[in-house]
Amino acid sequence: MRERRRGRLPAIAATALLSGCAGAVSEGGSIARPALVAYPPAFQARAAAELERLGAGCALHVVAEEGARCSAVARMIEDYGELRARLRE
Repeated sequence: MRERRRGRLPAIAATALLSGCAGAVSEGGSIARPALVAYPPAFQARAAAELERLGAGCALHVVAEEGARCSAVARMIEDYGELRARLRE
């Protein structure tokens, strides 16, 4: 059962990350832009070190075989970072 829970963790993390990317339309018809969280530099450094340990992100739309040397989670986080950068513009 413990193995089954570990298999769900990446799916739950991905859902949480990607659900934050969805935009809501306000009554005026424009897209609502929620405030982005400003992470302190020390927290960002820790997150960067953790992301680096995940390994390189997998190529998009490629289903990697088990044991592949790329990280689907790292790829999703990279995509999320690009989205945050575009929202800041």
